[in-house]
Amino acid sequence: MKIIHFLYELVSGGAERFVVDLANAQAAGNHDVTVCILRPLNDRSGFNRQFLSPQVGFRSLGVESGISPAKLRVVKDYFLSERPDVIHCHHNILPYLTLLAFNPRKPVIVHTVHSAAERANKNSVERCLTGFMYKRRIVRPVTISSECNASFARVYGFSADCIVNGRAEYTPGRDSESVKQEIAGFRATDNTKVFVHVGRCHPVKNQQMLIDAFNALDKEGVDFTLLVLGAAFDSALGQEIVKRACPKIHFLGEKSNVADYLMNSDAFCLTSLSEGLSISLLEAIQCGLTPICTPVGGNPDVVIDSKTGYLSAGLSQEAYLYAIHRYLDHPLDKAAQKQYFKENFSMETCCAKYVALYEKMIH
Repeated sequence: MKIIHFLYELVSGGAERFVVDLANAQAAGNHDVTVCILRPLNDRSGFNRQFLSPQVGFRSLGVESGISPAKLRVVKDYFLSERPDVIHCHHNILPYLTLLAFNPRKPVIVHTVHSAAERANKNSVERCLTGFMYKRRIVRPVTISSECNASFARVYGFSADCIVNGRAEYTPGRDSESVKQEIAGFRATDNTKVFVHVGRCHPVKNQQMLIDAFNALDKEGVDFTLLVLGAAFDSALGQEIVKRACPKIHFLGEKSNVADYLMNSDAFCLTSLSEGLSISLLEAIQCGLTPICTPVGGNPDVVIDSKTGYLSAGLSQEAYLYAIHRYLDHPLDKAAQKQYFKENFSMETCCAKYVALYEKMIH
């Protein structure tokens, strides 16, 4: 089967890493797989390309932002020339397939909605267009959690297929030992609890509340360190967050070896106001960490409160701080967390479900 994954860019986000993992797994299953990005290739847009298997092809169409007939023709001509069996789209890229979607030679088109449907489109015009494609069965939508599926049903009036995200198996990076030593340097004592937050600085990630909760924990005299991994903390919002953080909180920037940091930590913090199904959350559980999450999006589909992690009662600092204390009182067993991941969120399981969907649509 010839499969092309189509998305804007391969930036360092979780959805982009998911695309890479899925493409790699499909290629390992003897499918002909290519990842195609719409935008020009540069260090930022191609960040996750470094994780693509040599078996997976890569293409950049070099299309700048904005929609025009000429840009739509570039997309249409590329796919008609490649003649894939399946185009698997990600994020709100469907408007660029407008010309192709109504061509009688179009292949099967699948679209994974990586967030709540209310947030999946930039404006009402895009929402109407994508809704038309869904309802006329031009495009097959897929959601990634029960909450995302409920959101999709609210917006479009019917349910989509739901395939929960998976994550590829972690393998230690070449710098794993130096990361272990780096984290040891952040521990004040042998009993210091190491918390990790992974995410680009953005209002939806609610990182102001995260910092305020750990500042309050510091005032209580708790022995901890919080490591924040992610880009854009040099922005105005990021600098404000950095300035208000206590000395036990460390901003380490964007990392290509996030799993090495997770493997040497104790708990994972996710404070988002909205979330699809976080790849970093799955990665943390795979590494044995206890997740402490706000109860949004796909988080409750993954975190069974008090059994596979801790969910705050709400989005406030007080609610999240209480969830941290629940973890400190009852940390979860790392081996059990790893087994929970293996049984429920492996990429092999996720890949098999997508391939079965492709085959069903083709035949």
